[in-house]
Amino acid sequence: MGNVNCSCCKESGCFDWMYKKKPNLPPKVDEPMDRPKPVPPVFGENDDFLAVDKFDLRRKENAVAHHTAAFHQQEKEVERLVVRRGQAFTITLATSRAYDAAKDKISLIFTVADCISPSFGNGTLVGVGVGVESGEGAWSAGITESTEKSVAVKVTSSSNAIVGEWKLEADVSTDGKTYNYPCEEPVYILFNPWCEEDSVYLASDAERQEYVLEDNGLLWRGTSTRLRPCPWSFGQYEEKVLECVLYVLSNVCNLQPPSRRDAVKVSRALSAGINSPDDAGVLVGNWSGDYSGGVSPTKWGGSQRILQQYYDTKKPVKYGQCWVFSGIVTTACRALGLPSRSITNFSSAHDTHSSLTIDYFFDDEGTAIERLNSDSVWNFHVWNEVWMKREDLGEEYNGWQAIDATPQEESDGQYRCGPASLVAIKKGEILRPYDVPFLFAEVNADKLFWKYRGPCQPMKLLGRKTGGIGQFVSTKAVGKNAREDVTHLYKHAEDSSEERDVMKKALRLCENTFARYYLNEELEDVEFDFKLNDDILIGEPFSTSVVAQNKSEKEYDIEVILRVDTMLYTGATKTLVKRDNQHLKLKPYSKETVLLEVSFEEYYSKLEDQCAFNIACLAKVEQTDFEYFAQDDFRCRKPDIKIEYEGEMKLRETTKCHASFKNPLPMPLTRGRFIVQGAGLTRLQFIRLKETVPANGVATCEFEVKPLIGGERVLNVMFESRQLEDVDGMLAVTVIEPPTDATETPADGAEQPNSTTIPSEEVTEEA
Repeated sequence: MGNVNCSCCKESGCFDWMYKKKPNLPPKVDEPMDRPKPVPPVFGENDDFLAVDKFDLRRKENAVAHHTAAFHQQEKEVERLVVRRGQAFTITLATSRAYDAAKDKISLIFTVADCISPSFGNGTLVGVGVGVESGEGAWSAGITESTEKSVAVKVTSSSNAIVGEWKLEADVSTDGKTYNYPCEEPVYILFNPWCEEDSVYLASDAERQEYVLEDNGLLWRGTSTRLRPCPWSFGQYEEKVLECVLYVLSNVCNLQPPSRRDAVKVSRALSAGINSPDDAGVLVGNWSGDYSGGVSPTKWGGSQRILQQYYDTKKPVKYGQCWVFSGIVTTACRALGLPSRSITNFSSAHDTHSSLTIDYFFDDEGTAIERLNSDSVWNFHVWNEVWMKREDLGEEYNGWQAIDATPQEESDGQYRCGPASLVAIKKGEILRPYDVPFLFAEVNADKLFWKYRGPCQPMKLLGRKTGGIGQFVSTKAVGKNAREDVTHLYKHAEDSSEERDVMKKALRLCENTFARYYLNEELEDVEFDFKLNDDILIGEPFSTSVVAQNKSEKEYDIEVILRVDTMLYTGATKTLVKRDNQHLKLKPYSKETVLLEVSFEEYYSKLEDQCAFNIACLAKVEQTDFEYFAQDDFRCRKPDIKIEYEGEMKLRETTKCHASFKNPLPMPLTRGRFIVQGAGLTRLQFIRLKETVPANGVATCEFEVKPLIGGERVLNVMFESRQLEDVDGMLAVTVIEPPTDATETPADGAEQPNSTTIPSEEVTEEA
């Protein structure tokens, strides 16, 4: 709030001239103002009084300056001004006569729309005297132009203003008489990454474009050996999305308006409000494989439908998994002006007892004992990062902060996680807020394998693995549809001395009583090498094997158990696919290979959502009692949808498009449909195939788009059928805008790309 000098008592902070209170008795700053609103004179009847007829919020002009023009591309029932805090915007008041500085005084009153008891003291009620000098960092307003019938006012909000919807009024005083004029249109104030004084300031223009303005992106799924990019439409500018995000903050998270100026509190609240277990938030998580009564997580391709449905019904939407939660969080943050990106961690640990270890228990047959295995390693897990200053921790911890809306573990009594400074995570400073230990374990935890022999028998440590957790931490690269590896922001190089030192430091700080054992390396006569063929397209057979090598002159008897189970991407095994148990005599200086082959018919009917498998090997040398255990996971690849379009894609012109892919299954696809979406390109389209797609046949569809936004756009297409789903593809397009000057023509020879493919990334050990 700006400092206002009263016209009656000349003291800063007094608003008597605005509200006709007794002179020299300014209101208490921590209480809401009792503001009488006498009915103003009818416009035009009293030429002596400066009456206001209407407000012109100059939406288009302000939107360009504040990088919010895309919020106005879609038709809205009620137009609204969307601006960013700490930056000037201009409004015009239509007046009954010319403004006279000698006798007219104007004050703009801003009130947080959802505040029950607005107050000057907590910033939910702000009075800005037009032309009155204000303190540093406070709201201010000045007249930039005055005509016979209008007054143009430039307003600058505080760089620490509350984010959300505001109501605007004008208090006008002429010759001691004051009247109030409300503006019917709302004003939305967002965080401002372009403002150096804002806590979310981001210096790079390219990063602001990517992490704030971009409404399409890529999320990564798959396994650590096959990284799969999946298109996601964030749609933060779409109808009802911004309103829904603010509703979640105020009505679901119960985040009081004064707290909405703090990016730390806002991001932590969003990590709680996007999930539903304890507060009826936006999305219901479901990892059961049964999605009756809702939508399978793999069938979502964007945030828009989910947020719009939630805003209309105020009931949690069914169903989501980690990448869906992350996509919605990215949408919510970018809608509010918080720089945000989705992060995928492959081989992501879920430590349930805060020991920083992941413990697995097996019986004599190599079967996982699920009732003991509360810890898990997810094939992948997707969370978010938000860019901000951490004034609560110190300048050293500024920058990217990790938050996670997937409901895994409670934090301070709610399912939420973060914001945790990436600097603190990398240093192993697990005592820093918020939830650093959980995120540290996700990328650093050691794996321990135990043989469990019963409640009264000692457990045997079969092995440990200090590497392998937290692989290929991925996000979309700035300005291009490619993967950026950000693993180095979370941890030192795997098994390096720095990484081990940080791990030991974290273990000392956590003081967990769970036993930790570090095995000494022993020279064994028999070595085992577990191998897996992990590059298959769904529909193909696959195999796994273990090679046993005898390096001595003795003969050994060995037992090898190989098994394949389907699994969820969370690491939980589901259904046994195939198991083989072999006893072999290993002659001196010889090798034996045990092979397990799995056909399509053996695994297809048992597949889970992500087509993931867990392959395990348990081997034993009878003469030495040496036991070897290894496990790995992989998923079947799905085909990529190829997208093409005819001619050039132009603004507000219809373009015909084609999508296709080859059926990889040895069976026909029935009841198939394509799902088309793309922010700024088209509304959601469902295109059902009239005919069955035969085995090895090609599924195709045609559709039309009519772009409403020019420039770089992304078109997403998904496919689902009874036999095959979670198939998708994306196409980066450039929507040509008509030249501003009718005489301008496009440059000769400029070609427009009309197809692109972003393949899955195959990662080898050398990567």
